[in-house]
Amino acid sequence: MKSILLCLALAVTLPLPAATSRPTLPADLVALAVRTPAPRWKFVDHQRMREMRETFALQVAAVAAFQAPDTIVDGKSLATHLAEKLRYFLVTETPYPDGSTREPEAQGGIGGWTHAVPAHALLLAKRTPAVWVQLSADEKARADLLMQALALAAHFCLDDDNDYYVLLDGYSLFHKSWNPNHVEGYVGVIISASLYFGPDELNAFFKDFDFDRFLARLEAANFQNIKRCWTWNPAMRGLMMHGGTIAVAARQTIAQGVITRGAGVRNDFTLNGDTLHQLWLLHRAQALRLYAKAVRTRVTANSEFTSSLMHRASAATESPWEGQMGMLHEFESTDWDGLRTSLGYAFEGVMIDIPTAVTLKLVGEWRADDGGDLLERRMGVGMGDMLFKAHEGYRSFSQAKPREYNWDDTLMPMGADFIVGLWEVYFAPPPPPSK
Repeated sequence: MKSILLCLALAVTLPLPAATSRPTLPADLVALAVRTPAPRWKFVDHQRMREMRETFALQVAAVAAFQAPDTIVDGKSLATHLAEKLRYFLVTETPYPDGSTREPEAQGGIGGWTHAVPAHALLLAKRTPAVWVQLSADEKARADLLMQALALAAHFCLDDDNDYYVLLDGYSLFHKSWNPNHVEGYVGVIISASLYFGPDELNAFFKDFDFDRFLARLEAANFQNIKRCWTWNPAMRGLMMHGGTIAVAARQTIAQGVITRGAGVRNDFTLNGDTLHQLWLLHRAQALRLYAKAVRTRVTANSEFTSSLMHRASAATESPWEGQMGMLHEFESTDWDGLRTSLGYAFEGVMIDIPTAVTLKLVGEWRADDGGDLLERRMGVGMGDMLFKAHEGYRSFSQAKPREYNWDDTLMPMGADFIVGLWEVYFAPPPPPSK
C-alpha cells in the first residue's frame, strides 16, 4: 500500500485541465526550462547529435510562453526567452570547425526524438504575437524553411506512397512499421507543419518541390546540417524528386542489399489513409499504439531473464496498475535480437508523444469526444506505471542484454522532469490502482 500511495503522490500533483481555461506549468519548472541552454543539432558524416534535456526544456518554454508571454523570469519576458532560444538554432553565422551548424538535420525517422519539439515550438511561437514580433523577417523566413525541411523528411519517411528502409541520409535504417520511437516523432512534425502552413498550402509546397532550388535556400540560410544530411548520399536528390528504388547499404547490420522503393515527396501526404486535414487521426493512431499493452511487471525475455522491480523505493513486486490497459509498448516489444522489455525505451516513446499531445491541446486540436478521453485514461495508466517502475528501478532487457534503469540515472538526464511536468499539468492522472 505504501508503494501505491508513493506513486500516486508522484504522479498526481497538479489539477486537471478545465473546460474553460487551462492550468499553467509550475513556476519553478518554467524557470528551470528557460535557464537551460537552447538545444543544437549537428550532422557530420551521417552521424547525428541531439541534446535531449535541452530539447524538452525548449518545449516547456514554448508552452509557457504561449500561455503567459508577458511573465517575467530573470528580468525577461517568457516571450523573449522563447525568441532567443529559437534564434539560437535558426541562425548560425559561421559553421563550427567540423562544418556543422545548429539546426535539426531533418533526417526523418529516429531523428524525430528531438525534431518534433522545434516544430511544435515554432508553431506555438507563430501563434504567440509577443514572440513572433521579436523575430526579424529573415528569422521568420528561416523558420518557414526549417519547417518545410522537417515536413519533407516526414513525407519521405511516412507517406503511404513511400516504403523506404533508409532515412534522408540515404544510409540509416528505418521503416514506418517499426516501434513507436522510430515513427511518432515525425508524425508530430507533420502535424505541427500542417498547422503552421495550413494543410492545402503544405500539400501545394510538396507538389512544387524542387531539390536544387530548395538546396540553394538551405545554403543561403547556412543550414549546413540539413544540406549535408540530404547530400551525403547523392541518390537522395532523385528519390525525393521522382521516387524510385534504393538498396540498403552493405555495411548495415540487417537487410543488406534489400531494395526498397517509393514515389518521393511531390504528392499529397497521407499516412494510413489519413490526410493533412485529419491531424487528430494521425496523432491518435500513434498514441493508441504507444499505450497499447496490459500492465505487466514480470516479462520473460528468455529462459534466463524475467524483468523485475529493484526495490529502490519499496518492497513492491508488482505495479499498482497490474493488468490495466495502457502500459507502454516498449515494456513488452521486440528488437533485432528478440524480445525487449525496457524502461529506457518506454520513456523514449512518451518523451515524443507528450510534447505533441500538449501542443494539440493548446491549439485546440485535441478531440476528447473522438478517442481523446479514452487515450487520456490509457496515458494515465501508462505514465503511472512507468513512473512507478522508474522510482523502484526496473531490471530491463534489450539487444540481448540485461540492463538496470531508474529515474535518477536513466530518465532525468534525458529531461524526464520536463516531460512528466507537462503530462501532470495537462492530462488526466492515473485511474485507481488495480487493488
